[in-house]
Amino acid sequence: MRYLKDRSFQRDLKNNDLGDKDLKKVLDDIFDGRATPLGCKIYKIRGAKEGKGKRGGFRSLFFWKKDELIVFCLLFAKNEQDNLTSKEMKALEILSNDYDKLTENEIKKMINKKTLMEVEYVQETKQ
Repeated sequence: MRYLKDRSFQRDLKNNDLGDKDLKKVLDDIFDGRATPLGCKIYKIRGAKEGKGKRGGFRSLFFWKKDELIVFCLLFAKNEQDNLTSKEMKALEILSNDYDKLTENEIKKMINKKTLMEVEYVQETKQ
């Protein structure tokens, strides 16, 4: 399983004083079943900004090809926007279709070009 973020998502992380540590918590929540499917393999999930909890946190939208790939593609502060516009959702559907077709070789090239960046994550097993 690969965990990736696109360039614009990385920029949004930095602009919101967030990092991969915050994404690892989001990934834990994803695997705990807290993500909401939006269709076309796109999901959304709320994340907590340290010290503010989920109410003062952010929303992440990501592409999820089960057992293969998660790509974080959109992040916004919860107080900036409630829901996606139909135009944003259409753009995410197009992006999802592109991500769904990626080969391992294409992913490696995108990582080398820094179009996509890897997120180091090891899923904890529940006892």
